[in-house]
Amino acid sequence: MAKREKANYLIQSVSHALDVMEELGKAQLEIGVTQLSKILKLHKNNVFRLLATLELRGYARQNPETEDYSLGVKVLQLGQAYLGQSKLVTRALPVLKALSDSIGETVSLAVIQNGQIQYPISIESKRPVRVSARVNVSFQAKQSTSGRLLTAQLSDAVLMELLATNTPQDAAIRTQLNELRSTGQIIDRGALEADVVTIARVVRGLNGEIIGAIEVTVPQYRAKVESILSQIEEAASNLSNSLGSVSTGISSAIEKEVTTDQAVRK
Repeated sequence: MAKREKANYLIQSVSHALDVMEELGKAQLEIGVTQLSKILKLHKNNVFRLLATLELRGYARQNPETEDYSLGVKVLQLGQAYLGQSKLVTRALPVLKALSDSIGETVSLAVIQNGQIQYPISIESKRPVRVSARVNVSFQAKQSTSGRLLTAQLSDAVLMELLATNTPQDAAIRTQLNELRSTGQIIDRGALEADVVTIARVVRGLNGEIIGAIEVTVPQYRAKVESILSQIEEAASNLSNSLGSVSTGISSAIEKEVTTDQAVRK
């Protein structure tokens, strides 16, 4: 029996409720029913009912004076639960903190999901001039540095489908594809974010599976890429090893030992 795509099981009302929550998260402070209705292209009555349900469950709250809405405290509880349950976050946090303290720059953990780059952890630099932490933000994968790196690691079949639109972003990934896959690293000097140098390196788990990427963002005027590359590589290697990946160096050593042994036997 062929396995059905998960998209076939999508429940529209649940999807709309999540859309509402995501828009509440994007709002600076509060947002009204009419504005949400326009953004989501849903009837105002539907939006009001979704908000009422979310409010009753604690995932949204209404300001009694303005009648506008914002996220409820239950969302924070879920976020804290995720941080406590995620092995990736638990093991990445001390690695990212140590790297940020060592190089003095903003360091984040980037993961890709459904074509979006999310940041479960972001440690902001303590310097007066710095790149802000990646808090409460997400990017289209093909329009971000870490996104391009992680998109390039996808299987050929998935990648061909994603790059079928032939946009400039697609062309950029195709041009760098072999390099991104062979090095597991990308360096962007102000092309995607003006005045910011971004360096990202993949993090692997069991069987070499790509888990995410460590991303370092530096103001362009003080970026000395070569001086911090080895520290970023070491941090990515340490995190990968803690998640069950065997480091490249060990793998190479084992392969070399086996090859040598076979040669001696001949």
